Amino acid sequence: AETAYLRSVKGSVNDPELVRAATALMENRLAAAEQALRAILMARPTDVAAIRMLAETGMRLGRYDDAENLLARCVELAPGFTAARHNYATVLYRQNKSQAAISQVNRLLADDPANPGYRNLKAAALARIGEYEQAIALYGGVLKDQPRQPKVWMSYGHSLKTVGRQAECIEAYR
Repeated sequence: AETAYLRSVKGSVNDPELVRAATALMENRLAAAEQALRAILMARPTDVAAIRMLAETGMRLGRYDDAENLLARCVELAPGFTAARHNYATVLYRQNKSQAAISQVNRLLADDPANPGYRNLKAAALARIGEYEQAIALYGGVLKDQPRQPKVWMSYGHSLKTVGRQAECIEAYR
């Protein structure tokens, strides 16, 4: 069975309207991207590639509520669209909806448990709700696999500092 996402991707490869919208988005011409994507979605309201791109446009413009609604619809239409689900988890996190973000990240981690981006996002959401030990374990795992991540080292250090592990905190900051 072909998923909505797969159908959309296959269709979008040769869709000049979607290519123009994607080009505008890549060139940070957000008003042009938004206008083009809204026109596409008027004609094809379930085009998940266009929905995701419009959500990304909204995120860049700071319209997180709009982006959240679009991404919720996107993953409803195409549950296997992992990039959209990751965007959805990110926009939830940015709006301090950490529990909801964790729920979405857990779905991503079920299929890709080693993904450092997913683990880092989950760790950040866990830290935000005070689950520092779990966050520390996740940050530590990410850094074991990919040690050259300064932002992750800083987040790791902040979590260590918060739980009073000063020596480890100092080492992480270094």
